[in-house]
Amino acid sequence: MYRFSKIILTFLCLGMSIATVNAQSYFADGLDPDFHKERREALRSQLPPNSAALFFNNPVKNRSNDTEFTYRPNSDFFYLTGFREPNAALIIFQTAQDFNGKKVTEIVYVQPRDPLREQWDGERLGIEGVKEKLGFEQVFLNKDFLQSPNINWNAVSPILTMEMDEIEGGKHNAVLKEMVEKTSLLNIQSELPRNNTLAVIMNKMRAVKTAEELEVLEKAVVISGKAHMEAFRSIKPGISERAIQGVHEFVHKAMGAEEVGYGSIVGAGNDATILHYVENHKTDLQDGLILMDVGAEYRGYSGDITRTVPIKGVFSDEEKAIYEIVLEALEAGIAACKPGSDFQAVDRASRKVIDDGLVKLGLIKEGERHRFFPHGIGHHLGLDVHDRGGNGKFEPGMVLTVEPGIYIPKGSDVDPKWWQIGVRIEDNILITEDGNKNLSSFVPKTVADIEAIMKEEGILQKLQIEE
Repeated sequence: MYRFSKIILTFLCLGMSIATVNAQSYFADGLDPDFHKERREALRSQLPPNSAALFFNNPVKNRSNDTEFTYRPNSDFFYLTGFREPNAALIIFQTAQDFNGKKVTEIVYVQPRDPLREQWDGERLGIEGVKEKLGFEQVFLNKDFLQSPNINWNAVSPILTMEMDEIEGGKHNAVLKEMVEKTSLLNIQSELPRNNTLAVIMNKMRAVKTAEELEVLEKAVVISGKAHMEAFRSIKPGISERAIQGVHEFVHKAMGAEEVGYGSIVGAGNDATILHYVENHKTDLQDGLILMDVGAEYRGYSGDITRTVPIKGVFSDEEKAIYEIVLEALEAGIAACKPGSDFQAVDRASRKVIDDGLVKLGLIKEGERHRFFPHGIGHHLGLDVHDRGGNGKFEPGMVLTVEPGIYIPKGSDVDPKWWQIGVRIEDNILITEDGNKNLSSFVPKTVADIEAIMKEEGILQKLQIEE
């Protein structure tokens, strides 16, 4: 039996809330500097003649008063650098620029070392650390942004930059705000051909994962799936949504994931019909379904798995009927995932199964428009849970989600016996040369397999926590 004192819990919470927001968190077992360097070269080869691409890392996000959210870098910035500190900028030149007798193709600007701040927030890499660990040659302090080295900016045109979210005020973002304002001195060009903007180039690059990325991404999916399976075992009448969220996130951390890939969705009963429900506050769950859309972030890459299971461990007749339709729709969608296909084809395949199934149950009429499946069928998956990639044709190396669902909220214009049934099932699919590979297929999803694993004892039954 484990006992946690309130004093210890308070200390742990405080420790987390003031955790490193300005320091580097370098993944020794993640992508190596050669990967990021190759990605920069790939980008440079696709830039317009004599242009440059400019990226800023994310600002620090304030959580409350003098505490900040755990820092996460901008995904494009991390993809190209591996750098995980704020107040940084990256410039990649399509044509090498002369500087001190050298040809410069890239510059990175970073925050300075600061022993006092590092004692509070953790070690910073600084100029020498970035050179040594990340393999950059031209590294300068952020205070020298656009001033050192003395590049002839008038000779570089256009400068392509990504749209920045609004940079919040506050002590941590003052430097970044100043850096962004300095870009007004550059010849920023946004009116480029639609197929040659920086966003389009990054979409194409990040859509197709390299072998190194797939290794990390598959680890994120495995961790996410193992967490779902432990949650299945822990779900018993009397449980709360937040306790099940805690099971997922505990397994993530125990298996080495640094964060969740997005806000965990754990909704029971009518909450399962709310697509992006993240409050997870309902307690004393006794019956009905519980929908869990939860994924781990591992070395920057996110899994994204959804499963829906019965709180009592056995599906009712109505729950099973809806569930079986969604499962068939999932399999139809996955079958449509192959090179040359697209999200529209996957959506059509899944939606036809759902529409036909709802007609057969008498919940809609033939050809009737309805809102029981109100969202798209999926998205790209990678550094962001809704990753870059666009809506073009599928290519080998892309990783997608397929996630059909049926949601019947309380008060719907159907027999009340169907109310408060929300089902979504989601798998993570790698497009291969000759079809696809389901990365999350090991997570139970048939009615029989779910009911079988839910008979097992879970971590919440093994662990007793006293207040």
